Amino acid sequence: MDIWRFLIHPPQTAAVNMAIDEAIAISFSEQKTRPTLRFYQWSRPAFSIGRFQKLEPTWIKQLEKEAEHNPFTLVRRMTGGRGLLHDREFTYSLVSNNKNPLFSSGIKGTYFAVAKGLLFGLKMLGLDAEIYSPPKEKRRAGTRHPLCFAATSWHEITSGGRKLIGSAQRRWSTHFLQHGSLILEKSPMLKKQPEWLGMPLVSAYQVTLSELLPQLPSQEALILAMKTGFESALSIRLEAGSLSAYEQVLVERLVREKYGNAAWNLRR
Repeated sequence: MDIWRFLIHPPQTAAVNMAIDEAIAISFSEQKTRPTLRFYQWSRPAFSIGRFQKLEPTWIKQLEKEAEHNPFTLVRRMTGGRGLLHDREFTYSLVSNNKNPLFSSGIKGTYFAVAKGLLFGLKMLGLDAEIYSPPKEKRRAGTRHPLCFAATSWHEITSGGRKLIGSAQRRWSTHFLQHGSLILEKSPMLKKQPEWLGMPLVSAYQVTLSELLPQLPSQEALILAMKTGFESALSIRLEAGSLSAYEQVLVERLVREKYGNAAWNLRR
């Protein structure tokens, strides 16, 4: 049975969260750490966009002008995909080897393997959910919606026909990073969205955990269920660890040069 490193981090800024995910991926690629599963949260509302996603000029202007006074922080992920509001959520990231038999069947196979861990954890909480597979018929071409939760991709988690967990992945020749969000409850900031956004920050297709359970589980119960889910579904053992000194140096550099930098986040 493979032993993975398991990290649980307290709420942190968007820049630090994204920097940690990338630092782990770099460290793993250099064979300086084991496969890693990380659970984390956000210290203030943040809106993340995909690596190649373009922002509206009005957003760029406003976010540059009122950076400290806007109701959320914007950060550009190193993964693809579309925009997502992070607040009142449970976030995971996973870094491993493409050659691992669990993840050797390409991007869809990797999504499916991770989804099994997520689904097992949710079922431990008493939730009725499923792994989504799109219908065989070809989808109609159309405008790509800017929100992650407005559409469901291969092997994401749904419940009652609505999307519960959205994920994004970045692959290299030897390894991959996948991270994703389980929304616990609706963000209070949705009641006071600024007019300059010009669009809702949350899709009507999104469902929260609080809408599906009689009451939200405690943070400890949620972590235990999801940890057990990954261990059972992937046949691994998760061993508590911490970031290495090398990874911490990488995090500081990535925050300074990338995720805390408007040149990357707004204009890339």
